[in-house]
Amino acid sequence: MIRVSAPGKILWIGSYSVVFGGISHVIAVNKRVNCSIKEINDKRSLIFHTSYGDFKNTGNALINSVLDTFRERLELPQGYEIELYNDKEFIIDGKKTGLGSSSASTVALTACLYYVLKGKLDLFEIHKLAQIANYKRQRGIGSGFDIASAVFGSIVYKRFTDIEKMDFYHEKLNLGNYDMILGFTGRSSETVGLVRKFVEKSYLEDFKEMMRLIDDENNMAIKLIKLSKMDEAVEHVRLGRKYLNYLAERIIGVKLVSKDEEELIKIAENEGALIALSPGAGGGDSIFALGENLDKVREAWRKKGIYIIDVKEDDGLKLLFST
Repeated sequence: MIRVSAPGKILWIGSYSVVFGGISHVIAVNKRVNCSIKEINDKRSLIFHTSYGDFKNTGNALINSVLDTFRERLELPQGYEIELYNDKEFIIDGKKTGLGSSSASTVALTACLYYVLKGKLDLFEIHKLAQIANYKRQRGIGSGFDIASAVFGSIVYKRFTDIEKMDFYHEKLNLGNYDMILGFTGRSSETVGLVRKFVEKSYLEDFKEMMRLIDDENNMAIKLIKLSKMDEAVEHVRLGRKYLNYLAERIIGVKLVSKDEEELIKIAENEGALIALSPGAGGGDSIFALGENLDKVREAWRKKGIYIIDVKEDDGLKLLFST
């Protein structure tokens, strides 16, 4: 048997701008997807047991995108039973919390199948295969930051310009021992649809200029994080988010942060968070807070009926064991 594990993620620097070639920082967190694979007697079948149901020889869109990629790029192993299960915090009351279950599942399944064929985990090869599968499933929408983080951990990331060249940039960058929480509001956002709206307006000069301003702030924030100047870094993150919200409302015609979410952000920062924001594509599913001690934030958010998910920074893809 082989078992691997891939982390969830929080994109807190580079939301939307990463899609258009901007710099980002994504945090790998300790909510993970585990995948195990073992041989079975039926050498012509693949049996799947997953958080989304049981399948034989085919699966949901995520599973099928990975299987198709192996058929095209390597070969598809046969005669195996596969278990693919999320930590419970990825989905609460049937709704995704925004921690990246799809990307972590794609990477974990890719890694299991790759290990069967090659007897090792080659992170760059697994990353490329998982990116191709994800790219197909999303029909080219997205940047792949979530796949990269599920493989490499917490990273500075710039997207590839060509899926075949895989000319992405990544650099390991851990934040260290900060207190981090995700407050789940009970809603789910539709990431691909939101990103598509940005893509539709990306030809406008005003759009391009705002993205340049956002990327400047994000670059400065990341430089300051590298210098361990988090207090200064978050001011640039905050300004970049203001530019992003302006762009969304004035040019795209969508509101990424509701009044309720603005209130939660204000509460968090008043109660000791260094910064709070709507991570990833926004749209209402969760609020992320980071600080030295967030106990007062936890208490205040719970009073508002917010489900608290405690997260810690974690490693990327892991091989748990093989026999």
